[in-house]
Amino acid sequence: MPRIDLRRRKSPRQARSADTVETILAAATRVLERESLAGFNTNRVAEVAGVSVGSLYQYFPNKSALVAALIDRHESALAASIESCVAAHQDRSLREALLAVVDIGIAQQYARPILAAALDHEEARLPLKPQLRDYEQRIGMAVMTLLQRHADELAAPPRPADVQDIFVIAKAMIEADAVAGRAPSADLRDRVVRALLGYLATRGGA
Repeated sequence: MPRIDLRRRKSPRQARSADTVETILAAATRVLERESLAGFNTNRVAEVAGVSVGSLYQYFPNKSALVAALIDRHESALAASIESCVAAHQDRSLREALLAVVDIGIAQQYARPILAAALDHEEARLPLKPQLRDYEQRIGMAVMTLLQRHADELAAPPRPADVQDIFVIAKAMIEADAVAGRAPSADLRDRVVRALLGYLATRGGA
């Protein structure tokens, strides 16, 4: 498989250059959201951004590099949201905290479903694991902090595998619901949290 160049050609150092990059990324988001991957290419993004293709190529060598930048931004925002959520629910019950975290996952999937599906597809296709590892670790640490805070309610002391299992359970349930319709089921968040609490209350120790 040929190597895909996902690196930016240069980083903006001046305010004007930073504004251009923001304009390009905002246009890339709009194109993905409106036209999905079928209509996504550098010419279309440049057209929507109101810049020349040459200007776009100064920062992004190809459409994969553009998508990689969007995924990086998306995952950074997700990690920050979960970290803030866990911190804000420090004095709440485990159920209340899990509901709030699950709400973030549901919003991520449903707020902009076409964009979410496109980014999920490209995240699986592109060699992004090294770049995304930091965000995964941040999210994992936040969820582990939540579990440790409520360790007395769990069947056994929390372990890293529990964090991974929580992600798998929640992601599978949310994505399955998303296939069925364009809006989340009224009881989706409660069903997901019930599944998570059931897993945490019954799993064995290490």
